[in-house]
Amino acid sequence: MTPALLKTIIIISTAVYGGALILWNLKKQKAALWGWSLAWLCSLAVVVNNFIVNHYVPFVSMYQILTFSAVLFGLVYLYTRYCRNGAWTAPYFIGCSLFVSIGLCFMDAQAVWHFAPALNSPWFTPHILLYLISYVMGAVAFLMMLVKVCRTKESRLAVAPGIDGGIYDCVCVLFPCMTAGMFFGALWANEVWGGFWGWDIKEIWALVTWLVWMCWLHFRRSEKLKKYSDILVAVGFVCVIVTFVFVRFMNTADSSMHAYMG
Repeated sequence: MTPALLKTIIIISTAVYGGALILWNLKKQKAALWGWSLAWLCSLAVVVNNFIVNHYVPFVSMYQILTFSAVLFGLVYLYTRYCRNGAWTAPYFIGCSLFVSIGLCFMDAQAVWHFAPALNSPWFTPHILLYLISYVMGAVAFLMMLVKVCRTKESRLAVAPGIDGGIYDCVCVLFPCMTAGMFFGALWANEVWGGFWGWDIKEIWALVTWLVWMCWLHFRRSEKLKKYSDILVAVGFVCVIVTFVFVRFMNTADSSMHAYMG
């Protein structure tokens, strides 16, 4: 596909994601799910194109990763829907997919990307994939927390425990995936750079993010600390964004071993 065609597909999928979210809020859930499926297929088409053109798993550039994330939201929702009785979580996954797709509309839809030698490792794909799953669940948990806070302020009453359970289900996927992703990253670092841990700026922020979500799990079990759990969801999501996006814009990014990502 040409960059112009890719951009067109991304714009169409963004519009359909938005339409699906509106339909869900209008209580037209079946139509919303059909619309989401159409938008998801558009995102999948872009991912498949990136894979065919580059001949590697499209996890190298930010454009490739965000496109894959839009697909991943739909896949993780299926797990939530059928394994955690979470059909009601659809608008949260659609909303996150919409947000990612909007970002893609402002990015250069460059299909071909240089595959850095450091990425040529069997640990590359599981490391990135597990982290992306954890980031996806972190985004959904954060959106749920925002809705919970807004509804609580409107009604001046505690919201139904369902949304708290949804956040917990998200973190129960997020934390083990993030832990495994860090483990595979250490194996990858040892193979490529000769050490399991180098205190690289991205590694430090990844560790901080992991610690915040670990604290959330502990806070949730304490009656005294549980009231601060929503704050930790917000802090955890901010850490995710810093680790995922802003670390490479910091002054130390040029000396970072992770500076290969575009």
